[in-house]
Amino acid sequence: MMVSKPRVTFLMVLAVFIAAFGGNATPPPVSANLIPVLNVTPKLAVPNQIVTLFGSGFTPAVVVNGELLSPTHQITGVEPSVISIDGEPLSAPDVTYPVNFDTMGNWVASITVPLTLQTVAGNQLVITAVDDLGVTQTTRLDFKTPIIRVDPETSSRNSDLILSGLGFPSSNTATAPNVKVSITYSGVVLGEITPNYFGELDAVFTVPAVTNTPSTNIVQARIVGYNRVAITTHSVPDANIVASPTTGRAGSVVTITASDFPTISPVSSIRVGNTTVSTSPAPITNQDGSFVSSFNMPLLSTGVHAITATAGGISAVVPFTLIEGDAVVDQVLPAPIPASSSAPVNALGNLAEDDNLIRVWTFNNADKSWAFYDPRPAFSKANSIRAMEPGRVYWIRLNETQTTALNGKSRVLFVGWNLLPW
Repeated sequence: MMVSKPRVTFLMVLAVFIAAFGGNATPPPVSANLIPVLNVTPKLAVPNQIVTLFGSGFTPAVVVNGELLSPTHQITGVEPSVISIDGEPLSAPDVTYPVNFDTMGNWVASITVPLTLQTVAGNQLVITAVDDLGVTQTTRLDFKTPIIRVDPETSSRNSDLILSGLGFPSSNTATAPNVKVSITYSGVVLGEITPNYFGELDAVFTVPAVTNTPSTNIVQARIVGYNRVAITTHSVPDANIVASPTTGRAGSVVTITASDFPTISPVSSIRVGNTTVSTSPAPITNQDGSFVSSFNMPLLSTGVHAITATAGGISAVVPFTLIEGDAVVDQVLPAPIPASSSAPVNALGNLAEDDNLIRVWTFNNADKSWAFYDPRPAFSKANSIRAMEPGRVYWIRLNETQTTALNGKSRVLFVGWNLLPW
């Protein structure tokens, strides 16, 4: 690399000083590097992060016999004496001027990598420093690639999904607005999160209840306002049933526990072989796509038989071994699991889709008080219905007529107010 003309000028001036102080005078201590050096740490960064520049061998001061004969130099902040990134001069708050040198022409400065389309795109940048005598040097800065992962990689609908990420813009609020990253799951928006100072993501979401089973779904993290995304995948398993016990005689009670079926769907059929053993009323899958049902094993030939459960058009099969012996009689089916209280946001979630749910009221006759629930975020702190309780009566107002499952039962609700026992 050629030394800039200002450096030649400085050496000529230096020779004059040496001559003026005599041949026996101690020459000024010039840096051993005749060519200036510029380094950046770290060399791999994220947008909006603070990095440190180390300069050496820039214009030194003139020192003769220990006496400072000229002021130390600096990067003034007045063009052309600036620090620039890809030709764009930095200014406050991304850098603080002046950047003062020591007598040897060495200096240190912290700069913030701007949050721009180019830096978010991950293109390599050229950082240039020019001192007050025009001595110039450059260095290069590379960027981390945004990546995300989810844990676990396979899980059911409505389960917790832990998302982590690296390489996103830093949330350095002193120099730029908070960075937002939008998270979507197979096109469903899960929310927006903010990276930390190091550009890391860490959040917990819920696998959408509307996800198909089985399915492999794209999870995407997009930097809001920029065309930069990171992608990973998450799988939802196929519908599954487990029988308990797995062997027994005719007449014995068999309980099946189902998971990963379509949510809020009536169980249309439970069969052993070609024999229907469905109960009445039929169970309805919950928000997780699960249900539990019991039946008496019918009188069939000994051997292995297939138990098949169908809900929402999806079926799952589990084997059961019917063993020899007299049929079991007077086996009483276990009582259905009693309905439990649940928060309105969960119990009424299917009504709230597409903003159909307007408001819910209930009256407590014991203390003569009213309570309400409004699904809009603005009412989250004001809502006084904390749980939908079995046996209580609710007034539910809708925008449109809707048929859905509520508290394990299929209900038809109409436009306007509906009086509904829970």
